[in-house]
Amino acid sequence: MSFICNYCKKSYSSIQSRCNHIRKFHTDKKVNIISNVTESVKICNKNVTHCIKCNYEFNNRQSKWRHEKTCNQKEDKLDLVLKENIEMKKENIEIKKEIESLKNMLQKALKIHPKTLNKMNNNGCIVNNGTMNVQLVQLGHENLEDVLSIKQKLSILNRQAMSINDLVELIHTTPEFKQFQNVCITNLQSSFGFMYNEKAKKFIAVNKNELLDDLIDNRMYDINNFFKEIENKLTPEKATRVKKFIDRMLKEPELKNLKKEEIKLILYNNKDKIKIEENNKIEI
Repeated sequence: MSFICNYCKKSYSSIQSRCNHIRKFHTDKKVNIISNVTESVKICNKNVTHCIKCNYEFNNRQSKWRHEKTCNQKEDKLDLVLKENIEMKKENIEIKKEIESLKNMLQKALKIHPKTLNKMNNNGCIVNNGTMNVQLVQLGHENLEDVLSIKQKLSILNRQAMSINDLVELIHTTPEFKQFQNVCITNLQSSFGFMYNEKAKKFIAVNKNELLDDLIDNRMYDINNFFKEIENKLTPEKATRVKKFIDRMLKEPELKNLKKEEIKLILYNNKDKIKIEENNKIEI
């Protein structure tokens, strides 16, 4: 910084040099010396009276300089902010890891690709050869008494203890009843199964055990109604066996559990009959 004489415009490297010059060569201007010197000092000190670290105010540069040599406030604050940022980044990384872990766990449990499920859900529509759309019906809304013929009902009842197995396979896995392809088991180890939901208009993951319970209860209800309708068309021996089977399914949990295992395998072994097309339709 240079200091210029206000009278002759000469430049000096310090205020003191300029003052000496004025006293020596501009003695008639002494009245203005003090004011000029004061003004210069103010200009010089304008940006140096506050600590650059803590902003503390000082009366002179020397005090400020001594203070700044030992002032650590700014560094401490910066270190604190840096530490907080590092901790936040670590927490974010941990949260991301937890989310990925949960996703992987759910994916393994469901054993079905999200894109596959999205395609299955295509508003419950099934496409056959790309020409006919069939709206899926939710489990429990099938109304099989009006759907099956007398011949089909008789064929089911003649199977006696296997009637529930045959009815489930016929209704839920064969091309004849595309609208009833409303349940799916894709993994025997998983605790989840899939059921079409009319309100949501898509397949949803549900508890597999509860899904099998609902499926068996609904189909046994149908078998009981078939029996009431066409009992007289069965031989007395077969009618007795069918009635006994219906009663046992109501009273013996062990038999129902056995049928749950058998039906679980039926659904699993027929899961490949549903093929996912690129147009997000389900082809049976």
